Amino acid sequence: GAHGGWQALSRQADILRPVIHRAVWPLHVPPFLRSLLQFFKACLASLLMALPAWAAETQVTSTRVWPAPDYTRVTIESQQPVKHTLFRLDNPDRLVLDLEDVALGATLNDIPGKISAEDPYIKGVRVGRFKPGTVRLVFDLKAKIRPEVFSLAPIGDYGHRLVLDVYPLEPPDPLLAFLR
Repeated sequence: GAHGGWQALSRQADILRPVIHRAVWPLHVPPFLRSLLQFFKACLASLLMALPAWAAETQVTSTRVWPAPDYTRVTIESQQPVKHTLFRLDNPDRLVLDLEDVALGATLNDIPGKISAEDPYIKGVRVGRFKPGTVRLVFDLKAKIRPEVFSLAPIGDYGHRLVLDVYPLEPPDPLLAFLR
């Protein structure tokens, strides 16, 4: 009759019920455990999303500062090339070097201690995270300067180097320097 089709369908459902129950067992997890699993899943997803940003940051391995009468050289060494932006600010005179995708660590934080009071062009330097993904170095200057920045490829024991040369706007007169 009319109910025979439903009865056959019901019998098939009874046969499949144990199979279906095993396939969807997570739906029958107690609510507390389900919440705990969702929490761990969210934590893992957050960590995995943050990992590429952290792993992408270049690590600075060394910094050097060489003051000289003609110019001051600042070198930032790393295992990968460093993308950068350089610009000047007036009143007071400052030089800003933004480093893209660089980790802010102890090596960069040590640069201020490498600027000597006798440096003819650089008064001091401040280092900090400007915005996510950008480390900013602000050089406080003693005079108007002409900066030059360039990159050097690895050679020997040296890695990739970002070199900042700080020249005076008016070069020293060699005759006056000789007479002193």
